Amino acid sequence: MINAQLHLQKLNTELEQVRQCLLTTLSNSSNQLHHSLAETLHKNNPEQWLELTQKQLGTEYKDIIVRLEQLEAAVCQIDIGQYGYCCDCEEKIDSQRLNADPTAQRCSNCEPRS
Repeated sequence: MINAQLHLQKLNTELEQVRQCLLTTLSNSSNQLHHSLAETLHKNNPEQWLELTQKQLGTEYKDIIVRLEQLEAAVCQIDIGQYGYCCDCEEKIDSQRLNADPTAQRCSNCEPRS
C-alpha cells in the first residue's frame, strides 16, 4: 500500500535539498549570470524556479533541473490524487518501486518502453 503522506514528506525534503544545492552551485559559479540567477531565485517563490532556470541554464545543470522537475511532478500528483499511478497505462505503481524512487512515473511494465 502506498503511503502518499510519507512520500510527500520525503519528496518535500529532497525538493528542499535540490533547491539548496542549485542555489549553492549558482552562487559558487564563476559565471556572473549564475550569480544574478541565484539572486533572482532568492526573490521568487520556489515553485517558479523551474521556469526561471530552464530558460537560463545550460546543459551542465541538466541533472539538477531534471530532478527538480521529477520532484515537483510527484508533489503535484499527490496534490491532485494521481500519485502512484502509471502515466502510461494508469495502473498502480507497486509500492517497492515508489519506495525506491518516490518520483517514479511509470510501472515496471511501462518503464522499459519510455
